[in-house]
Amino acid sequence: MIVSRRLAALLSVVFMVGACSSAGTATSTAPTESPSGTAATESAGTEGPGPEAGPVHLTMSGGWPELQVVYDAAAAAYHELHPNVTIDATTNGDLRAFEQKMAVALPTGTSTDIVIRDPSVMAPYITQGLVAPVPAWLGAFINSSAFDKATTELVTNAGTIYGIPLFLAKEAIFYNKDMFAAAGLQPPTTMDELWSHAAKLTKYDANGNVTVSGLSLRLSGQGSGVAEKFWCWLMQYSTPEVAEEFLTKTPAGKYHAAYATQTGAELLVRYVNMTNKKPYVDDPKIAHDAKAFETKATAMFMRESFVIGDIAANAPDLNYGTIQMPTTSYFDAETAYVATSSKHQQTAWDFLRTLDDLESQLSIAKASGWIPARLDLDYSTVTTLQPAWVAFLTPSYKVAYQPPPALDEWDEIETKLADHLVTTYADTSLVDNPAGALQRLQQFADETNAILKQHDHYGE
Repeated sequence: MIVSRRLAALLSVVFMVGACSSAGTATSTAPTESPSGTAATESAGTEGPGPEAGPVHLTMSGGWPELQVVYDAAAAAYHELHPNVTIDATTNGDLRAFEQKMAVALPTGTSTDIVIRDPSVMAPYITQGLVAPVPAWLGAFINSSAFDKATTELVTNAGTIYGIPLFLAKEAIFYNKDMFAAAGLQPPTTMDELWSHAAKLTKYDANGNVTVSGLSLRLSGQGSGVAEKFWCWLMQYSTPEVAEEFLTKTPAGKYHAAYATQTGAELLVRYVNMTNKKPYVDDPKIAHDAKAFETKATAMFMRESFVIGDIAANAPDLNYGTIQMPTTSYFDAETAYVATSSKHQQTAWDFLRTLDDLESQLSIAKASGWIPARLDLDYSTVTTLQPAWVAFLTPSYKVAYQPPPALDEWDEIETKLADHLVTTYADTSLVDNPAGALQRLQQFADETNAILKQHDHYGE
């Protein structure tokens, strides 16, 4: 398609510069190939009516500032093709602040034309009619072979598609190769090995204080992330017979809490023990998350692929690798939605379709480290540039995926559980106390179920 080729020509130049400055993985964008090795086409992308006539000013907002270069390049390329259209994109690194602004702007009709956030956060706005459904021509594209079924399901609410997926969130374990080599360890392949390695990799000062964590855990933080990461570790105990879930969905389409189990209690005790009993694995007083990994304050941590770009920008000489999750990965899609209040919905959808062209999708990975939403991409150029991508893009064994449920109250459920977990992780009465941990989780589950009942979503 002409739009795709011209868009790619500009994107290849802009992203080459952007990758050099922010992600450290600069190469020009080569012609994309399909997994079969033949030149990929945009045959799956049904064409729409194009932008509206006359001057059009589109606004777009989202989180994740590392995507700013992607949005700016796409806006410039689209303006070159359609001089009557200007697009202003803004990103906010504080997701909670962005969501708070969105909570005011969408109901009052003062939102940007395009809002980019994940489906679980957007679910209540869809229910309230504040988000426009995608037009039929774009729905055909999203239902095509360009996306896998799980991604399409994420952007579908009650049988209607409301958003176009841009990039994916999947988990993997990042590990410091030098620290592993010094300890004589190989990357773990099971949860038992991971916990054992983490204890062996922890380092202390002369007073017995942790200076380097063996595994950086999510012990605190605003919003739902603490609960999400607890769930991600719980998933790893899934088997072909039993999926360790956060919520269980009934045949009638209702939900109930599923984390107050013996497995959940054992995981909670492990968290408490690892931070309150020797041998320690982590300490709330030291650095955490990507910063800890990049400054060599931790040997391992679990996170999404954007860390690859973050490391390239902040710690380009770090000797690290990635490991697939043992059994199951959290799965979500950062998705572009058009506000019902937008006066330029036709142009907004047309622009978003070009943002999902193969060339610009591949550039998302190169510029930011996030996983492109498109299924029909050849990732060889990305994995050659940085082998850490392999665990995310071309896994060596099959990993199951668990997406968050599309419930209006999902963020409330996770956020309230996260608040409880932050306090509970520091509760020394739960050291080696699985019975007490199970009782505590049941209290939290009762609250989760009460929230589900308030929204008429509870069922056994």
